[in-house]
Amino acid sequence: MAIPARQRWVVYAIALLLAVTAVQWAGGQDRPEPRAVAGDRTERPDRPAREVALTDAVPEVRLDRLKRHAGAAPAGDPFEARSWEPPATAVRRSLPPPPPQAPPLPFTYLGKLVDGETTTVFLVRQDRNFVVRPGDTLDGSYRVDAIGENGVALTYLPLGARQTLAFAATPALAIPKPRAKAPPQDEDDEDDE
Repeated sequence: MAIPARQRWVVYAIALLLAVTAVQWAGGQDRPEPRAVAGDRTERPDRPAREVALTDAVPEVRLDRLKRHAGAAPAGDPFEARSWEPPATAVRRSLPPPPPQAPPLPFTYLGKLVDGETTTVFLVRQDRNFVVRPGDTLDGSYRVDAIGENGVALTYLPLGARQTLAFAATPALAIPKPRAKAPPQDEDDEDDE
């Protein structure tokens, strides 16, 4: 159902009147009330009351009482050419570089095999397996010096540095020596007993 044009204009006029009233009411609440300072307010007849109230509400700022901070002295010319090199006047003693050291051992202990007097140790490095005995050279950079109960003594050949790959004391796999065969026993001997 359509609203007649006359009623529509009446609704528009009422809405406009309400909007204007709301704006005036809200605008009046935003204004701060002037604060009167006791004993400081002097009214002059040549100034309107509103102007007196606004100027009295703002306190007087005395600039002569503000402290001035002394600025830091300029660090130097900002456009001066700069270099990363140390100044020529400053002589710095540099420590000699530390002596070269062997890298950490790249091998992991897998196990050992004892065959009589010969001990063989199984090592792994990344995806390569090594079967080592004293005197063997690994990858041209490590030499096996000795194999003990709890570790393998290696020498890093480029520096001559001695290192030890320690491992837990584990029972070694010993290859049993073949026994001499006993003479066969007669079945009759068993019956005699």
